[in-house]
Amino acid sequence: MHVIPIPRTVGELELPGFVRSLEPAWAEGGGLPFNLRRVTLRPGETTAPHNHHDTEVWVILDGRGEVVSDQERAQVAAGDTVRLPPLGVHTLRNTAEDRPLTFLTTWWEDMAALDRAHEERLGRPAGGERPVLLLPSFPTPNGELHLGHVVGPFLGADLVRRGLTGRGIDAHLLLGTVGHQSQVAAAAIRQGLSFYELAERNTDAIQEALAAAGIGCDVFVRPSAPEYPRMALEVFERLRADGAVIAKTVASNYCVGCDTFLFEAFVAGACPRCGSHDTAGIECEACALPFADEDLVDPGCATCGTPAEQRDLTRYYLPLEPQREKLTAYLRTTHMSARLRAYVERVLAGPLPDLPVSTVAPDGILVPPGGAEGTGGQRLYSAFELAARFLTALDALAKDRGAAGWREYAEENDPRTVLFFGFDNAFLRTIVFPAVLGSFTDRPALPDTMICNEFYTLDGRKFSTGRLHAIWGREVFGEQTRDQLRLYLAATRPDVRRRDFDIAEYAEFVRTELIGGWELWLTSVDDRLSKHFGGIVPEAGSWNAEAEQFYGQIRELHAQLPRALEPERFDARGAAELVRAFVRRARRFAEVCEDVLGATPLSGDARTCMALELMAVLSLAEVARPLLPVLATRLGEQLGTSGSTAHGAPRWVPAATEVALTGPYFTADVAIRTAADAD
Repeated sequence: MHVIPIPRTVGELELPGFVRSLEPAWAEGGGLPFNLRRVTLRPGETTAPHNHHDTEVWVILDGRGEVVSDQERAQVAAGDTVRLPPLGVHTLRNTAEDRPLTFLTTWWEDMAALDRAHEERLGRPAGGERPVLLLPSFPTPNGELHLGHVVGPFLGADLVRRGLTGRGIDAHLLLGTVGHQSQVAAAAIRQGLSFYELAERNTDAIQEALAAAGIGCDVFVRPSAPEYPRMALEVFERLRADGAVIAKTVASNYCVGCDTFLFEAFVAGACPRCGSHDTAGIECEACALPFADEDLVDPGCATCGTPAEQRDLTRYYLPLEPQREKLTAYLRTTHMSARLRAYVERVLAGPLPDLPVSTVAPDGILVPPGGAEGTGGQRLYSAFELAARFLTALDALAKDRGAAGWREYAEENDPRTVLFFGFDNAFLRTIVFPAVLGSFTDRPALPDTMICNEFYTLDGRKFSTGRLHAIWGREVFGEQTRDQLRLYLAATRPDVRRRDFDIAEYAEFVRTELIGGWELWLTSVDDRLSKHFGGIVPEAGSWNAEAEQFYGQIRELHAQLPRALEPERFDARGAAELVRAFVRRARRFAEVCEDVLGATPLSGDARTCMALELMAVLSLAEVARPLLPVLATRLGEQLGTSGSTAHGAPRWVPAATEVALTGPYFTADVAIRTAADAD
């Protein structure tokens, strides 16, 4: 007989022989058909969030707690049994204050259960039917929007929005320009303009570029929006009153010649982590790791070039280290790429810095008086403003939808939030944003998905507004070029590695694949329908083997492409490749149709082939609409299905419908000027 003793009092947890997690001696050696461990949690303790391919069962032996599995929650007590299917992220928390929670966990490999769980998860978005708030990084209005900006957070958010709304899920894209970045102030000084004059002018150009690219939004917060400072100050004063924001004096960079402290765009120097000179604020553009202002290597004035000296300055800070446990638990359950997760683990492996909350700057939101001595005249730091910018946008959305404000909307709708950002902003989005927002409110919930992209380069070099190494969005996108450019950008999106926009390669893509492939296929479908059926859609008849295979490929497109545009599975390159591969398959099936129609033009097989080709065109219009909205609308109108959205399964173009597929759908006019060419 073997007995597994368990501790039943908190005092027993302090005994020398106590072990939190233990495999019984009789279960060692792999002789059992399953694995077995006894685990004891202290009051308030939670197991680390994790998932695996095994099936797992917990038997609660003593105590009480809360199980969370893929956001489902259940209260458990001694005697309860919990089955956890493969792949689900799960935790168990001891909710008692004065008693241990002990459970027996057993797990084993069951490939049939894994397959069932995998299939089930593919069939449902992680957030269910909850409204989705899509929050890309707001662009900085120190210049126009170029393709390097568009391809990342903005196109990504637009693809997800269109994909979700096409499936009937309420999705809202919140946009605006970033708050009070010093890059805008520096650019305004160089151009002899005020901060808001330049910010508003560039915001107009940014909105033009977004509209030209077909990227819409539900809310847009402009630089001068009066609601924004009120929200930012509410966040600041709450956190200062709660003691989360504190004042401290730190040696800071100072320019004697300009008689001012130096921060962000006004200071030059090297990253203390990697040595790069691409530094901005408290993070490095190259390695994305954070650093303190005073740790900048060889700091100097970016305005006059004078080496900086160190002078004490009292500022407000939000210490992040006290939030380590909370942030770690949160980030472990957040959907993100393996690359971004590796970055997060690297940041969490070291001490978390104190986030500057106030700064010396010529423009921005004044810190309210009544606080620490020496902070008078300081402005809120732009990184601290991120959460307030989000809440301002959410408040506008809430009021547009009939709610009293953002709190009421969040309480009644429980929306999920998805972030989109570039890797150079990873620290601000993965650590700073949830730290500030979570310190201020627990509704809305912190983002459950983070979609990150790398730099997009132009002919091998990073896009640069200052060096005019850029292609302006509002110039390159047009009604004729929008879809082909969106598809190429999606296909080359720098999701986890830097990728390049090559002007010659783009021109070849349009000429060879779109005009020489897609356009010819659509024209040939129209030719066959006109020649053999007088432009009238036939009803399907008998099926040959090739027709069955092609129908399966149409079904695959309907199943796979919407999944690639779900937030937690987002894969723009994969979505683009699915569409491109589908058209290649459709062109191969067109050869089958030619043979069947040439031999037996009025047979059941011929009618089925023709009807399937039109089904394929309709599927392209419906399922690929997020990538190709202009093409989708045109094809829908020509097929007589205008206004329809993606369906879960393929459907026929109704028999007896008169159809004329009239191009051209793409343009060979792909001349692109860089900003330097236009200057």
